[in-house]
Parts: sequence; C-alpha cells; structure tokens
Amino acid sequence: MFRRLSQSLFESSIKSAYTRRFKEKGAQAEGVFWSSRVSQTARFEQVLADMKAEFGSTSFYIADIGCGYGALFNYIQSKPAWRQIDYSGVDITPDMVSYCKREHNSHKHRFSLGRQPKHPVDFAVFVGTFNLCHTDDYELWEDYILHQLAFSWARVRYGLILNITSLETAKINNHIFYVNPEAFAKKLASRFGAVSASPTQFVPQDTTFIICKEKHERHTTKLRKAQR
Repeated sequence: MFRRLSQSLFESSIKSAYTRRFKEKGAQAEGVFWSSRVSQTARFEQVLADMKAEFGSTSFYIADIGCGYGALFNYIQSKPAWRQIDYSGVDITPDMVSYCKREHNSHKHRFSLGRQPKHPVDFAVFVGTFNLCHTDDYELWEDYILHQLAFSWARVRYGLILNITSLETAKINNHIFYVNPEAFAKKLASRFGAVSASPTQFVPQDTTFIICKEKHERHTTKLRKAQR
C-alpha cells in the first residue's frame, strides 16, 4: 500500500515537473533537466556503444524509457552508424509523448505513454532517467528505481542499460540522486542479473550500468515474443 502510494506520488510529481520545464525551455537538453547537450550526447554514445558491444551489431530493438522529447531518436537518426537500430520511446508524461508523435509524424507509432516497453525488445535503456530526484529519502527513491527497472526486465531479451549520477558517498544533493557505483551494482545484481559498471565517458560523476540476462532467460523472452 505504502509503495503504491509512493510510486503514484512520485509519478505525479515527475509529470508536473517535466511538463512545466518543457513548456518553459522547449525541445532542448535543458527542457528535460539536462545540464547540457554535450553531457546528453555523451550519455547517448555510451549506451549505444554498450548495446552494440553486447549484441555484436547495431541491428537491435530498443525501448528508450523516459524518452522525453525524443532526443535519443533524433540522435540515432542523425548518425549513419546507428540508423539500423529499431527504436521505440516510452514516457509517463503525456505532453512529451504528444510532442514526439507530432514532431515525428511518420514515426508516431514508435512513441507510447507508459513506464515499460510496449512490446518485447532486445534492450531497455534509461539515459539519466532517474537523476532528478523527487524525494529527500534516498532508500525510497532507490526502491522506486528498482521497481521501475523491474517493469522493463520482464520485456527485454538481452538486458537493461542505464546511466546515473554517482559519487563515492551515495546521497541526494540539490534534488540529484547519486549512487555509490559498487553498492548500487550489488543491488542490481541481487535483484536482476549479472551487472557491469563503468564511468560514463566524458561525463564526470556518472556511471553506466549494464544488466544482462542469462542465456536461458533470453530464450524464454524470445519464446514469449514469438507467442504474442
């Protein structure tokens, strides 16, 4: 009961904050609370390169959870090296999804309202999705993150990739959530599967985590996809 109430309150706060910010700043990095386009792009490159390394090519299907105004889709479309990626974007904020459908009218089927992939995918990615914190209770926000990841875990064939702000001491500072990379990796491993973590290139105080499914889990997800 308490968890459901917390999740609901968080999502209400998230929708309100991002709707206000987007109306104020528009479709740019600052419009979704990114510090700069440079750090946004660096995070994109990191998750895309990691997925390519895991998959062995760029012919994979992803769900961008917390897609915002579709910046990752724009980036993929602008880079020939990544255009083979089959993209879908998901967000809990109606204004964001509506914007994406209008802006990318010929690709509007790729965007949907929700918190998890609409269909089974190879990877679900969370690019800074949980950095902006909507509570001052560290454990409560961490629990929220794990709960959100679990929604997508059931619908991915290969795994989850997320980058998140990090420090040696885990804390919430100025509404930004910082994990201790080692401790957070252990939490992810105990909840999901094998985890690797590395500093996000060119982004200080940021770590990218890759959570991989075992081969038998991949097979099960593939069978579920075939049965849909």
